[in-house]
Amino acid sequence: SVTINRWAGPRSRSRLKEGETTTKRAAQGKRLRNVPSMKEFLHKQTIVKQYRGFLRSVAMIPDEQWRMHARDEVRNSFATYKKETNNLSISMAIKEGDRRLNELQNMVGYTHSTTKADADSWLNIDDKDDPRGRVGLEWPWDKSEDESTK
Repeated sequence: SVTINRWAGPRSRSRLKEGETTTKRAAQGKRLRNVPSMKEFLHKQTIVKQYRGFLRSVAMIPDEQWRMHARDEVRNSFATYKKETNNLSISMAIKEGDRRLNELQNMVGYTHSTTKADADSWLNIDDKDDPRGRVGLEWPWDKSEDESTK
């Protein structure tokens, strides 16, 4: 009697034996091995944003010698925590960095270019009657029909 192996045909990806890989799957695995998770990606972006903020603020220091010293200190501080893996230490370092960045920005007078208000904005209107810059005293739909036809 002949036994027929129903799994004798080519295996699909979902039924690959352990240790068996296709060249496509192996190539995909190599590409995706170094892809960070969303949390890791956002964490890195936070660090890079903070580092750039420090360098922008340091660039505003007028004295060349102090500017170089501050830049080197920023680089050394970030290098110290580069290999840190403890989540608590990392979050504390980020908070400490935010505090120091705000302190440095206040010392050098750094302002974000995106936060500058437009000079002729309606938010900058100086009206003694209405400090919030509202137009009119009541809603148009609250008026009676007699007043609206005048």
